Amino acid sequence: MSARVLLLVILLLQLAPGPLWVAAAPAPEVQENLEYQISLGPWSDVARVHLVFKELEPGHYLAEFSGAAQGMWHLLSRWLPERYQTEMVLREGRLLPLVYREEFISNGRHILKEYRFDHERGHLSLWRRVEGGEKVKKWQTPLKGPVYDLLTLFYNVRLGVFGPLAGGATLRVMGLPTPGPQEMAFVIGPVTADGRKIMMDHRLPNSNTVDQYFIYLNPEQVPTLGWTRVTLFGKLAGRLLNPGAIRPEVLPALPSTAALVPKAQP
Repeated sequence: MSARVLLLVILLLQLAPGPLWVAAAPAPEVQENLEYQISLGPWSDVARVHLVFKELEPGHYLAEFSGAAQGMWHLLSRWLPERYQTEMVLREGRLLPLVYREEFISNGRHILKEYRFDHERGHLSLWRRVEGGEKVKKWQTPLKGPVYDLLTLFYNVRLGVFGPLAGGATLRVMGLPTPGPQEMAFVIGPVTADGRKIMMDHRLPNSNTVDQYFIYLNPEQVPTLGWTRVTLFGKLAGRLLNPGAIRPEVLPALPSTAALVPKAQP
């Protein structure tokens, strides 16, 4: 399971080596825990992934996405375990990322990537750690406007920060730089039996390859189904297993300034 699973499940449109940072004891209570089942071609249950939301303190939140392969797929995956984690704060009518972390295994080595947002000084930096070594700063770039990792984007869409997602419109936001700017564009389609259909084309950095993703959102703007195509295997899909676990009431209430945030453009 690679980063494509994260894009698939919460690509949302809306839609470390060593231990990751954790809050001081007592641990924050899990406010919401959504579980997705991943299928690949004819195999219906190759992985289970969880999207967890916690409140660390008033106005300070933690979202975490992690997963584990099932059965024989433990032997076939080089990228597990995977973990994506974002600390966010509520500010000026939207959630802003403070730190976004990716934990994965590459060529047998544990890798931690940490994006640090300094909103006061106006810059974003990437730090990387291999195995148990020191974190090394890879680059720093100006932070001139809102930049979203996928987890922060997911919760801002659920909160209605971008306004109504009307069919025929396109939502454009800036994603994590590489360090050059990376725009994400989500084409908003009609409401179907599976929910509001969303389409996104994703081009890998320094590559001509374009991956196309389809996401379906329920009325609470939560992805319940998503899929893409994988060479040789066919369809890679994710489906929400526990829609009853969706808890809109645990999300922060946004002030009226949220109306000042740009909405999806037709």
